[in-house]
Amino acid sequence: MFEIGINSNCECGSNIAEICENVKKAGFNNIMIAFKVGGEENAILEAKKQGLKIPYVHLNNRFADDLWAKGESNKEYVEDVIRQIKLCAKYDIHIAVLHGTIGGASDLALPPSQHAIDCINEILKAAEENNVKVALENLDGPNFEHFTFLLDNIKSNWLGLCYDAGHHNLYRPNFDILEKYGDRILAIHLHDNLMDWEYGYDFTRDLHMLPFDGKIDYEKVCQKLAKTNYNNVIMLELHKNSCGEPRLYDNMPIDKYLTLARERANKIVEMIKKYK
Repeated sequence: MFEIGINSNCECGSNIAEICENVKKAGFNNIMIAFKVGGEENAILEAKKQGLKIPYVHLNNRFADDLWAKGESNKEYVEDVIRQIKLCAKYDIHIAVLHGTIGGASDLALPPSQHAIDCINEILKAAEENNVKVALENLDGPNFEHFTFLLDNIKSNWLGLCYDAGHHNLYRPNFDILEKYGDRILAIHLHDNLMDWEYGYDFTRDLHMLPFDGKIDYEKVCQKLAKTNYNNVIMLELHKNSCGEPRLYDNMPIDKYLTLARERANKIVEMIKKYK
């Protein structure tokens, strides 16, 4: 019913070739490539070399707040997103995950505006021309209104939802994202945290732990996902070493960590199937 996958920036190797090799050895057949400036195409090629499928990519989010600005930085940002979408099309990848903002309490974007809608529509025009759908990811609390503003005001078939379960339960647990936008779901990010964020805290609360190692109720998450029309890869988005306390995996061998990740992803598959 579902295949499983993991993100390329899971920190399970010293370079993208090693990460792809380790992911494949661990039993994953799918990888979400996280685009990094200068390394996007090489990452795609390394994944394909290992026989990994790429159901979607995560576009570079380094300058995402420029979506809401005006002037040269905004123009450059929109052009770069379109460039990345065209790269997806080149390699037959049909979904691209987009941050509407950078995310984080210290990175507040300018207020929502018609100008940002116009910019997204320009991006979506290129997306349609290249047969690549854009999945907007739910992010942190301070910038959450930017996420809802775009989805509420743009009804294009080329713009949908990337549901991030970790961000949802950390930042806005009382807003039922899947109830409101589940019919537009294109991609998912699954990870865990301690659900302990408060306004002003930085990104280190966004732990990207293995599912079931934190406090998120994955029974509830799976029940909600089962009610949507999502039929793509069950995608983990993990960071083995780089997030905040507790640091559960720093000394864990990569092969053991990836084996656990595969087991957790398969557990989630079974839980969703139970509610279908």
